[in-house]
Amino acid sequence: MQNNNIAVIILAAGYGKRLGGKNQKTLVKILGKPLLAHLIDTVKKCNPERIVTVVGFQKEKVIKELEGEDVIFVEQTRLLGTGHAVMTCRDVFFDFNGDILVLCGDVPFLSIKTIKKLQEVHNETSADCTVLTAIVDNPCGYGRIKRNSHDRIEKIIEEINANPGEKEIKEINAGVYVFNKEKLFECLSHIHLDPIKKEYYLTDVVELFIKTGKKVSTWTTPTPEETIGINTHQDLIKAEQYFLNLRRQK
Repeated sequence: MQNNNIAVIILAAGYGKRLGGKNQKTLVKILGKPLLAHLIDTVKKCNPERIVTVVGFQKEKVIKELEGEDVIFVEQTRLLGTGHAVMTCRDVFFDFNGDILVLCGDVPFLSIKTIKKLQEVHNETSADCTVLTAIVDNPCGYGRIKRNSHDRIEKIIEEINANPGEKEIKEINAGVYVFNKEKLFECLSHIHLDPIKKEYYLTDVVELFIKTGKKVSTWTTPTPEETIGINTHQDLIKAEQYFLNLRRQK
């Protein structure tokens, strides 16, 4: 069984070009509260040992917005992708033994129920990595989950690298993972720069885990709406409606 200790890394360094790129997109407000703050409120409910937020673009604004929160900030001085962002956190975890939950700061509607289920699957399957997936009608813009003939995850294919057949896959990577800390940082040191985007993808770690015989599990949320990423103004409108619906249900 895996160690039940959990820590969190939230990625909040990028430009958010499709939202205009002028402001830090994790600070875009829904119902008066930044996306990032919504997410932090949720992850605090799983009592993580520490919460680390990776900052870069407009870091001062992010730090100021989260003033008073028990959060460790790590700066990604060069925005070289999600894999590089997580690697910048390595020193912060030198004294931590357990699993690391990795999340994107622009995916604010993840429920605590889903986070706990992901942890549960991770522990029950004795996984080294567990990936949250979702089945969506329009997978455009998301990484696709490629499975083998035994229905096990084989790799995550980024949209930009997908061939026409792979783009038809409806199961997407939600950008939420639980990793064994030691194996995560070990594999991060072996991934390569993507030749197209010139970035280090965190998704490449998943493929490397599989290739080196490490156990990778998945769990598919029955509520794909909670994996909505805020990349466009249309996404923002959808997200606001979803959040209002959640409030009404409560």
